Amino acid sequence: MKEYKIIDQLNLIDGELKCKKPTGRSYQKAHFKQGDLDGACGAYSVSMVLNILGVFEADELYSDKEYDKRTAEWKLIQALNEQGLYRDGLDSREIQDLLTQNYSKYVAVQCAEKSEYDIIKLTKKWLDDNVPVILRIAYNTKNGHWIVAVGYALDENGRMTDILTLDPDNDSPKYSLWNGILSTKKELRKKFGYHYCTNSLSMVDVDEAIIITGK
Repeated sequence: MKEYKIIDQLNLIDGELKCKKPTGRSYQKAHFKQGDLDGACGAYSVSMVLNILGVFEADELYSDKEYDKRTAEWKLIQALNEQGLYRDGLDSREIQDLLTQNYSKYVAVQCAEKSEYDIIKLTKKWLDDNVPVILRIAYNTKNGHWIVAVGYALDENGRMTDILTLDPDNDSPKYSLWNGILSTKKELRKKFGYHYCTNSLSMVDVDEAIIITGK
């Protein structure tokens, strides 16, 4: 029988995936779906992680609330909004710079590449500490996608078989705490050897991780 580990911050409440607000007294939306015309999966993944960590209310990204322009919240909102449709997406360095320059009061950011780290093992390590991990999966040499790892599955021998994800390219889950499944077993001699299942099945590589932690 499989065993599932999900970070503690996620809850299904009346069929909607939620996490606590920074105040800790009420809940907010935990999953955000990107538009069909943009490449903003990185921005959506960052927003989800900040929500889950309880250091930001991402609902404020599209509210008409007036902010003090001296605050980190306002600076982050401006930075996330300034690129519009994000036609070219965000790479890991841009995400790290965006948060370091605008929200370092509340979070620390580190990036990991597969050339230096075992991304799968690194992801499990942070999930065990209830820290969601932003992963970059590559479909080919040109096209990549950011997703958020929020848990994993173990087989009957305690070996990790899958990473459970929140994917900004798919609808919010209503009956589970995830909407994507990334297999941790790679097919031999294949660059894009990991199975990734959402509303379709793809073969991908897992080449980067971004870890955001609250201060």
